[in-house]
Amino acid sequence: MKKVDYRKIPDLSDPKRIFDLTGRVGIIAGGGGKMGQNFAVVLARAGADVTLADSDEARCRKAAQEASVVSGRSVESFVCDAGDSSQVRDLFLRVEEKFERLDFFIHNVMGKPPGYYEPFDSYGVSTWEQVLSANLTGAFLCCREAARLMAETGGGSMVLTASIYGLVGPDQRIYEGSDAQANPYDTTAPLNLPGAYVASKGGLIAFARYLATLLAPQGIRVNTLVPGGVFDQQAPSFHEAYVERTPMGRMAVWSDFNGAILFLVSDASRYMTGSELVIDGGWRAW
Repeated sequence: MKKVDYRKIPDLSDPKRIFDLTGRVGIIAGGGGKMGQNFAVVLARAGADVTLADSDEARCRKAAQEASVVSGRSVESFVCDAGDSSQVRDLFLRVEEKFERLDFFIHNVMGKPPGYYEPFDSYGVSTWEQVLSANLTGAFLCCREAARLMAETGGGSMVLTASIYGLVGPDQRIYEGSDAQANPYDTTAPLNLPGAYVASKGGLIAFARYLATLLAPQGIRVNTLVPGGVFDQQAPSFHEAYVERTPMGRMAVWSDFNGAILFLVSDASRYMTGSELVIDGGWRAW
């Protein structure tokens, strides 16, 4: 183990310096969604050059354009299926060619293939595999490329977006009474929490711990962001049940996680790796 000269560790007493991302470069995989776009805005406003990547090209381009307008900085977009190794390689090569560095990577992918909300006893193997391919295998492929590039440029921060259901089992009671017509994401099946989602998000937490110990000698930190449920026009019965179960008395809104992501990719968390940052309104506290 290399000897550390503690005198050379920069002081972080200036709040502006702690959260300053000027000159830093980052990629948000799964960046076309609402959370990814929120992340892009706050990180760009902090000074970073951000690239959004998503399998949905039109959605990703629109998210990048809107984030550029709101942040006042150019946000790039790139079509990429996180479960496709060749597309992942192309994504990181493009960022390397354009910026010659990578300081942070955020895996924010949420695979929802056809059949995603089907009940457990009839859940398709193909659907299960597609969810794990996007959410978990995609993290492996992206983090492998990110680690290569970060190691070349002196380190960085990786953040894997997990879920509160990667830490605790779902409270099935909040889904009682849901029907397909009230599911805002899929009108063919009632809103529920698929086992593939839970398995992939729990896997991300374990994978982050593995990467944290593996990559720390190269100056690369790896943590997970663990969000609770977000209000997204769900049915009143679901919303009321969720709120009743939450100590803070409400669901999250998308911007509730912006401070957490800025903390995780900035110097504010420079001595943090292999950990989970839980933002759940107290869901897991009782």
